[in-house]
Amino acid sequence: MRHQAARVRDVMLMEEHNRLVGDVEALTGLYDVMPRYQISSPVVHQGAVNFHNIKIEGSVVGAINTGHVRQIDVALSHIKATGTPELAKALADFTTAVAHSTELPNETKNEILEQLATIAKQAATPKESRSWAVLKALVTSIGTQIATTGLAELWEKIKPLLGL
Repeated sequence: MRHQAARVRDVMLMEEHNRLVGDVEALTGLYDVMPRYQISSPVVHQGAVNFHNIKIEGSVVGAINTGHVRQIDVALSHIKATGTPELAKALADFTTAVAHSTELPNETKNEILEQLATIAKQAATPKESRSWAVLKALVTSIGTQIATTGLAELWEKIKPLLGL
């Protein structure tokens, strides 16, 4: 959330700069002399977003951070390639279920997806190179966040596949 707030602040400052440049140009009559910031607009997905392993569609697209889903999707491809397709399928099913859940607020969905991205990256690395403390903390955090939802059963199937 801090990064998003900083980005909003930066965009506001760039827009103010561009407005002031426009005012100076209008006063002096000299146009296109002073530099302006190029402000990129955010990418807003309108239709279904298809990844290799996960499908996100409908109103969910604008409500979640698809960047985290993309990170998960890339990690799932690596997990499949390393010979654990059952873990990849379980994580893909859980990711899709979280994204489409009506039991969780969007902020919680995004937090879980961010945590899943890290878990998937860890799962894609060799077992001896994994950060087990981080993995355990994230697994516990997600378990707590979804404890009272229908996602808990799916999550319990993933834990043993992660080696926990």
